[in-house]
Amino acid sequence: MDKFVIGVCCTFGAGSSMLLKMNLEQALSQMGIAADVEIHDISSISGVAGVLDAVYTSSALISEVQAVCEGTKTIVIPVIDYFDLNRLQELTREYLLKE
Repeated sequence: MDKFVIGVCCTFGAGSSMLLKMNLEQALSQMGIAADVEIHDISSISGVAGVLDAVYTSSALISEVQAVCEGTKTIVIPVIDYFDLNRLQELTREYLLKE
């Protein structure tokens, strides 16, 4: 794959998703993974389900995002700590790269 298309999702698509986007971009860059990371709020995620390769979201929203993405190619990745770059890399290897 040339470049992943990844979404980050929070309730309103403002504060926490911006933090997650910045940290995820840094974690992916350190791994040498090319990706476009987009911000989405919970109400707009249904419009991109199936288009995105993955959605990183909080554990509080995981069931709602999984329900929207069910039956699509989009992998839903639960994130607890938006600031832990090592954990973001571990989640990426586990869910997205399937290592």
